[in-house]
Amino acid sequence: MTPVRDCHIVTKRLLDLLEAVEQDRDSQIEQAEELLDQRALLLPEISPPFTEVELKLGREINLMNQEIEERLARLCNAVKDDLKEVGAKKQSMNKYSNPYEALQTDGVFYDKRN
Repeated sequence: MTPVRDCHIVTKRLLDLLEAVEQDRDSQIEQAEELLDQRALLLPEISPPFTEVELKLGREINLMNQEIEERLARLCNAVKDDLKEVGAKKQSMNKYSNPYEALQTDGVFYDKRN
């Protein structure tokens, strides 16, 4: 197969993976990384001249790339939101377990003469 066709197949698999709604986001991210690595190896092999079929596949790859970028951005934002939520829960649990830790003493006087 040609590098363009191989790249098209890997890109299609990546798009299908990102379209699928999975409960296990970690495995989805790992699989996406593997497919992105495979595609990164194929891209340098693509060089002109292209046939009409390869040009058509290239246009389809570009359209799929736009959709992949949007879906990866959404996935990234979901991970960021989860990390913020975990940080907020951790901070809340720390305040609950030791409520007097964050108290500041007001009205402290320092004598500079001694």
